[in-house]
Amino acid sequence: MKQAVIVCHRGACRHAPENTFASLEKAIELGADVVELDVRPSRDGVLYVLHDETLERTTNGSGRLSDYSSAELDLLDAGSWFSPEFSGERIPRLDAFLDACRGRIATYVEIKEGDPGEVRDMLAARDMLDDAWTFSFDQAIRAEARAKVPDLKRMLLFAHVGSVERAVAQDAHILEFDVDTLEEQRVQEARAANLVTQMFYAGDDRQVFENAVRFGVEQMNIDHVEVFRDVESAVLSPVG
Repeated sequence: MKQAVIVCHRGACRHAPENTFASLEKAIELGADVVELDVRPSRDGVLYVLHDETLERTTNGSGRLSDYSSAELDLLDAGSWFSPEFSGERIPRLDAFLDACRGRIATYVEIKEGDPGEVRDMLAARDMLDDAWTFSFDQAIRAEARAKVPDLKRMLLFAHVGSVERAVAQDAHILEFDVDTLEEQRVQEARAANLVTQMFYAGDDRQVFENAVRFGVEQMNIDHVEVFRDVESAVLSPVG
């Protein structure tokens, strides 16, 4: 068994405001292999890194991001809600965020809203396509990505497809499990079908992490990186 690939969910979101340059830098500092980020467009079509449809939770703005121009969004504070030390942190434009990732960390882009083709082209222009993948909860966006940008790897959720066979039939590259769907047999079936196995888990229950390691999950999309690595080390270390 080898160490799992670490995907920092919305960056290192326990240490810095999610989906910001600060959370990206902390993810890199923690040794993460991949940063997960969410994208959606402004009123004038500029892609931004933000999870929520609205601005209230993670910025000093209000209302829908898509109702604002890029010039207006660039002025908002996306850090003070987390801690005063992050005052002045901005909502990243996707192009600048990818520039900061290039050559330093791979990317998993969840498309909340937007054109998969545009995301693909931005990754390709930076020679980042080979190590990137995408997902969307929007079925239409998933279908568009599969049809129009087949060279951008796609992830599916086991909770959506219900079986490894359906994931393969939909040309998935990565199959993600959660606490409710993680079973050792399913992980082994997915790996046998040449799917990369991934688990999403925002919590820090050590037993959940131990199960993931023992089942052979290859990638962990998580918030608590240090806790996972500690559990993983204990499971993988030979008994003295």
